[in-house]
Amino acid sequence: MFAVMVDIILDTDIGDDIDDALALLFALKSPELRVKAVTTVYGDVETRAMLALRIIEAMEIRDLPVQPGASKPLLEARPSHRPNQAVVLEGWKPKLPVRWKRDAGNAVKLIAEMVEESRGDVTIVSVGPLTNIALALATYPWIAEEARLVMMAGCYSWQEAEYNASRDPEATRIVFESGIPLTMVGIDVTLKCRMNRDQVEAFKMSELPEVKLVYRMMEAWMEATGRRHFPILHDPLAVAVSFDRDLVKTMPMRIRVEVRGEYTRGFTVPTEGEPNADVCVDVDKDRFMDLFMRRVLG
Repeated sequence: MFAVMVDIILDTDIGDDIDDALALLFALKSPELRVKAVTTVYGDVETRAMLALRIIEAMEIRDLPVQPGASKPLLEARPSHRPNQAVVLEGWKPKLPVRWKRDAGNAVKLIAEMVEESRGDVTIVSVGPLTNIALALATYPWIAEEARLVMMAGCYSWQEAEYNASRDPEATRIVFESGIPLTMVGIDVTLKCRMNRDQVEAFKMSELPEVKLVYRMMEAWMEATGRRHFPILHDPLAVAVSFDRDLVKTMPMRIRVEVRGEYTRGFTVPTEGEPNADVCVDVDKDRFMDLFMRRVLG
């Protein structure tokens, strides 16, 4: 048990890869964290918000604001696909909590309100494309002075346009150049954190309502994508780093984001210069995986 509870805002594109749902479940079940708000980004943000609410409701949490955010990248078209895990909303949508009102504001405003309310002691955990975070920093520049950011995005050790960074490269560049204290949890580290057969089976056998729900989402993800490998905990690792930095080894780096390259758009490139990020370079995989399983199944 950690002595200090960390306030977080979770920004997610839940509904495509299963790791977003696992990250939300992990955050809600970690006593080290107090989730202040959940915002959704990229594409069908209303369905994504309902998926987040579905998990929150399964845990009987009543006072957690959830807000849809930017549905399209800053300069590109809105993606049109429907999140594959939306199947778990069948029969539930009419029961949406009355507290959730989509016209009550927007994600950028909510992020700013939560940062202000926390008086400079809050961590934004971004596990999706960075559009909401870039818009928040551009609209309310003082956020860079009042919050910290842990982002599951990017790759430093080989040439790749990681998914979250490359869905909105302009937003990713804005975030890196904003001056906000940030930790980059990149795919070159998160790929080490794959669930095994026994861990997936433990999810399947759990009688906890929230775990049963997320396992249904896992099945929907596998069926929709044709994937039979086990989930990789990209996003849950970012959540873990928000309260336990000892799980990872980091190095300060200057990261620039490529936005013009025909073949390299979305690359996160270490360059010379003053560091603008703490970049994860390794993870204590076994300790993290044990922590994750104990939290979500507890």
